[in-house]
This record gives sequence, C-alpha cells and structure tokens, in this order.
Amino acid sequence: MRRRRAIAIGVGAGLAVIVAALAVWIADMRSEQRDRLIARHGALVATTEDIAETTATAPDGYVDETLSLTADTGLGVELRVRRPEAAPGERVPVLLLLGGHRTGKDAVELAGAPDGIAYAAIDYPYEGSHRLRGLSQILRAIPDIQQAFLDTPPALSLALDWLLAQPWADPARTELVGVSLGVPFAAAAGALDERFRRVWLIHGAGDNRAWLKHNLREDFPVDWRRAVMTEFFYTLIYAESFRTARWVEAIPPRPAVIIAAREDERLPPEALEPLPAIAAREPAVDLLWTEGLHIEPDRPEVIRQLLDLVLVRVRQDPPPPVTSIGPDPR
Repeated sequence: MRRRRAIAIGVGAGLAVIVAALAVWIADMRSEQRDRLIARHGALVATTEDIAETTATAPDGYVDETLSLTADTGLGVELRVRRPEAAPGERVPVLLLLGGHRTGKDAVELAGAPDGIAYAAIDYPYEGSHRLRGLSQILRAIPDIQQAFLDTPPALSLALDWLLAQPWADPARTELVGVSLGVPFAAAAGALDERFRRVWLIHGAGDNRAWLKHNLREDFPVDWRRAVMTEFFYTLIYAESFRTARWVEAIPPRPAVIIAAREDERLPPEALEPLPAIAAREPAVDLLWTEGLHIEPDRPEVIRQLLDLVLVRVRQDPPPPVTSIGPDPR
C-alpha cells in the first residue's frame, strides 16, 4: 500500500514538473521577444560580395549585387541589391523589401529596372527544407522556423547596416517595405530600428491568428480541428511576438503606410483588423485601399500598381527627421 502510494506521489510530482515546464515553455513562446530581437542584431563583421554584372538594359545601366552578411552574434543573411550606377557623390533612395519566403532576395527582380532608386531584398534566414508535406515534416521543421522568425527582424537591420555604409545610399530616404508574409517582421523591424524613415506594410495581416486560421482551411476543413491547429501553430511560431498591430503602434511619429486589397483572397476582413482602427486614430499611419487580389509573383499588374503607390511618395514626400534606435513597443 505504501509503495503504491509512493509511486502515485512520484508520478504525480513528475507530471506536475512536466506541466510546469510546459507552461513555462508556452509562456516563452507567447512572450514579447523584443530584447532577444535587439540582441541578435549584433555588429556586421563579415561581407562576401558578388557583383553579378552591370546591366545595360536601362539607359544608364544598373548594378546587380548579391551579398552574404554575417554579424558577431552568428546571425547571417543573404542580401541582393539592384541599384543605378550612381555618379560620384550622388545618393539615391533605398527600398529594403521583405516579401514571401520563396521570393526572398529575388524580390528585386519584381521591382524591375531601378530608375533612380536602389532596391534591396533579403532571404529569410531559414536553413530548413522549403518542401514541407504533412504534419510530421512541419513539426520536424519547427525549430528552424522558430529561429528564422526570430532572426528576420534583426536580419533586416543587419542588411540596413551594410546599405547605409554605401556611398550611393541616402540615409534620409531609406525605407522598409514588408509584403504579405513579410508584414509582421517588417513591422517589428521598423518599430525597433528608427533608421528606417518610413515603413510600408502591404497585403498583410493585423491579426495573425485570424490570418493563420484562414490559411489553414484546406489542410484542416473541420472547424474545431482548424481552431486547435491554429492555436498550436500560433504558439509554436512565436506569433504572439509578432503581433503586427502592437508593432505598428510603436512606429510613429515616423510614418507607416498600410496597403490593403479589397478582393484579397488570402486576407479576410477579420485578419486585417485592427490596422484600420490604428490608421483612423494615428495621423502618422495611413491606410490605402487598392482594387484587386493579393500580390503574387505571377500578377504583374498588381505588383506594378503597388510599386507605383510606393514610388510616388518616395519621390515626393520629405523624409521625417533623423532619430535614434529602439523605442519600446509595449
């Protein structure tokens, strides 16, 4: 009897420890990762550069560069830059792009020839497989996905370190553009690093939980299963740390521009909230609506429409004043 009781007590204590550890782990997944994002940035210590070619398709030609950047924290990022051939002493505006994970640094190609503007884009710092099929493969990839998510905002700042050190880059006209999946990470990077003079958030969610639930419809058509898996993935991928709305609120007084599509099939109205409410009460945050569907690499008309909206302001708007790094978004 005493032995059974001792075993029961031991099992109960073991379960209590496991539950407590699980609770701590979940709390860490849902906690604000601001300090971790800042610390991961580090200092740029190594650059490997490949200037592919000076292309003659534009009247004055342009330079296409691919670089590997490494920080003293171990953070690494692949950066691609497409820029005009600037004359000595000439500085041009810089747009740093973060789009879908498959497009990555090649997003500069979607922008076309650089007409007086330098386009830069990074790959997500993800080292795992991009061909994930089924729940088991996704679960095995979770550690790499987690690390990539936490590394993406500091990777954008690391790319900015290199860009601002270039003689052709205008630090007063350096802007960050997050597109689709890139929106929550761009919002975080834009809030934490005030060297970005303006932050663009295009076709992205304000409520990442609603966005995730919407995009799990095909894999989990049964409502209750989809709800469970939404919470599961939301926790595992640190989605709470990238609540877009909270980071957007930390960007002002620098300007932020949110662009939403009225027929966006990937972003239901509930997933856009609460961004319209922030734009309504915050003068530094604009909300622009476009007609049409979600941006995709094979929708050149959508890309052109959005790029034109961005370029009009980049070329005409005066930059906000220079400030330092690091407001607290809480």
